[in-house]
Amino acid sequence: MPRFENNGFNPEKRNKNNDLDRTVPIHENYYGYSPIDLNFNDRQRNNRSVKDNQGGINPCNDFDDNDNYNPIPNNYYTQPRSNNIPQHFVSESASDFDRATTRQPKRQTAKSDKPQKSRKNNQPDNGKKSAKGKIPKISIGKQILLFILVLVLIMVGSVSVVMGRVNYNDKSENTSVSAGSLQSSGMIKNILLLGVDARAGEEGDQTRSDTMMLISLDMKHHCIKMISFLRDTWVYIPSLGYEQRLNAACSSGGYSGVVDAIEYNFGIDIDGYAVVDFEMFKVLVDSLGGVEVDVTEAEANEVTNNPYRYDYVTLESGKYKLSGEQALAYCRIRKIDTDFVRTERQRTVMNAILTSAKHSNPFKLYKMAFNSAPYIETDLSKGELVKLAMQAAACITGDFHQTKVPFEGTWSYATIKGNSVISIDTQENKDMLIDYIYNKSSSDIKAEDTTE
Repeated sequence: MPRFENNGFNPEKRNKNNDLDRTVPIHENYYGYSPIDLNFNDRQRNNRSVKDNQGGINPCNDFDDNDNYNPIPNNYYTQPRSNNIPQHFVSESASDFDRATTRQPKRQTAKSDKPQKSRKNNQPDNGKKSAKGKIPKISIGKQILLFILVLVLIMVGSVSVVMGRVNYNDKSENTSVSAGSLQSSGMIKNILLLGVDARAGEEGDQTRSDTMMLISLDMKHHCIKMISFLRDTWVYIPSLGYEQRLNAACSSGGYSGVVDAIEYNFGIDIDGYAVVDFEMFKVLVDSLGGVEVDVTEAEANEVTNNPYRYDYVTLESGKYKLSGEQALAYCRIRKIDTDFVRTERQRTVMNAILTSAKHSNPFKLYKMAFNSAPYIETDLSKGELVKLAMQAAACITGDFHQTKVPFEGTWSYATIKGNSVISIDTQENKDMLIDYIYNKSSSDIKAEDTTE
């Protein structure tokens, strides 16, 4: 073997290894095996055939005299075993070591009466689909209905909180006129908005109604109409029993006295009143982030040059957003022109508030209602207010219209009993007001405004 010799291989050392004793000592021969011939080099393998494409000799196998494979000696079961066999080997047999033919049985578990589930979809093997643990699919229609239901619950809860902050009065019946003689409609709701200026510290019913504005929710024509009643209008006051300025009805008969006077003289059914202090204008405007108003130079000078009268508020001329204090001062202007212009300024601010609310998100509207609620006093119940709010929501997306009583051509200035008042044709104003509220649509009012 020249290749190994050139690399320093010593064949003599290999031959010496053949003389080593490789037999198992007797005290360790637990199974009584015969000595195995480990001299593989002297084996006669010329007659051995190669099977299953496996060449060579497995030294772990034993062979008989004919060189046939015999893994177990003939005396394996007959030769007596040693008495000092460890206990853990006693139960073992030759078949325990034959891994090619012996398989461990699968671990058996207690069978359950429940149907077996497949691994893939975690479904029972009986062919039926289990609904347990699976979220059912909801149709789009049901999802929309569920969303609307949740929204309604939120709105009802929010409305309930706001309604709890309002001040409520008992409703009184108008005894001066019968309900059957008043014009009414199920599609139109009339709410009398009374603005009182209590800066002098007067108590509610003793305060003069500085602003009298009828808010008509016209669901028939899908619009909101605002009608101002001039406070110096000379009419019959039921609570006094004689004629006087219209705003005297508040000091003599309270808030319901103003409702009685308007119903008596103009023949319209008023569903209720809402009294607001002038401070509420500040809260409404500030909650909406201001309102845009076109201020004239005369109006700006009146407010800025009279700080004590307007609580040191300043105005500038031009069209811009007014804060709450500025809007309140703007509504209070009365010295530079007539009461007609003054009420027009009030309707201008009110129209700006409604327009801003129309384009506001629900959260801002809730803030506005929540902040202004304590300044409201009404004879409407909570249920009536909720219903009224829903009717207002249906109308606020439409047009806003405004006018005043007395109408043009139906009045004149007069001095009666030493008082400078507005004398009116009561019947003509009554007919025109009923027609405006119950009959005229938005297109009719727009057409009249264009021709004027």
